[in-house]
Amino acid sequence: MNKILQIIPVLFLALIIFVCEASAKINIFPQARYIPELSFYGDSGKAYKLKDFHNNELLMAVLWSRTCGPCINDMKKLDKFAHRTKDKGIQVILISPEKEFRTGEERYNFLRKIGAPHLVSYVDRKANFVNGMGVFVTPAVILVNKDNEEVGQITGDVDWDDDDVIDYMLKLKNDVSKKLEEKKAANQQNEEQN
Repeated sequence: MNKILQIIPVLFLALIIFVCEASAKINIFPQARYIPELSFYGDSGKAYKLKDFHNNELLMAVLWSRTCGPCINDMKKLDKFAHRTKDKGIQVILISPEKEFRTGEERYNFLRKIGAPHLVSYVDRKANFVNGMGVFVTPAVILVNKDNEEVGQITGDVDWDDDDVIDYMLKLKNDVSKKLEEKKAANQQNEEQN
């Protein structure tokens, strides 16, 4: 019995290392998907929805947790990514479980401590947003086009500040915008024909 108790922490550590070493999985949908009207909250208690953030061509809603090692590893890189892409049509927001921080100030101080002071962060009350979006792992990035449609998800650890990753995301943003314009043009043409 003692040997089993000694092995359990080793297996747990091996599992943590395996999870932290997992690379990102990118799933770009062939067709954009409807996003349910789910709320998350700012520090003042104001409710927001993803559609409130359509000022840019691509919104990246990053679902994270302070207890998730890969999430923490990503934050400093994600902060740099957001800074480098903010004027290029990509917006990054963070959404974390409400229960992890007592106040917005505590959440901001934590982000500053881990090297991500510029990221805008919101909270998910009672996991309604995460569950409603069907996301069961963190870190997860929900990719949203300007028409508030989900165009894909990225899960796992990403080297966000890598030039190749930034180039990929900028190309993806351009592809997403092009598809949206083509869809709008086709809809307009159909309306004119009817």
